[in-house]
Amino acid sequence: MKNWISALLFAVAVSPAVAEKADRSKPLNYEADSGECDDLKQVCVLVGNVMLSKGTMRAAGERVQVRKDPEGYQYGVIVAAPGKLATFRQRRDSSKPGLEEFVEGYAERIEYDEREDSVKLTTRARVRLLENEVQRDELRGDAITYDQRNSKYFVSGGKPSTDPNNPDGRVRGTIAPRAESVPAGSKAILAPSTDLASPRRQ
Repeated sequence: MKNWISALLFAVAVSPAVAEKADRSKPLNYEADSGECDDLKQVCVLVGNVMLSKGTMRAAGERVQVRKDPEGYQYGVIVAAPGKLATFRQRRDSSKPGLEEFVEGYAERIEYDEREDSVKLTTRARVRLLENEVQRDELRGDAITYDQRNSKYFVSGGKPSTDPNNPDGRVRGTIAPRAESVPAGSKAILAPSTDLASPRRQ
């Protein structure tokens, strides 16, 4: 069987929520140990414990390049330190009162495209859907593209041994039942999965 699983489409079942629309009109703020910005090229390169925020969006990594095109759309490439993972988190617009949803992503490289409203996670990629801070769905693969506009995920597997938590390189995921929503402030009783390894702490 081939090691690569191409163009698998994974959509979070039933949930119509999309990324927080208000975030698009918010300024992009950053912190880093050092940085260099070119006003003519509209590019900033930030290095060292970089943290980004834009409305409800949060991202972090060791090295980040932020670019703005002539139409004002922003693009970011976030790279983790060796052996670590870059992170991405954003709230989603929810159609259910009292339900707060977030998408969290982890990978060695994360690319954000404001024009396409997408996030691409590459190498040791993992995406989690949280409802009121309780994990509902999870997806793992070598590369995951999150289409925020349509709330869809495109996933591909990778080479074996790329990630010790996923030694055979197959796409893996968990979809929680949708019979009940998680009430705000509730605590979930979590049970370990029998076929997914625990993520390593970074």
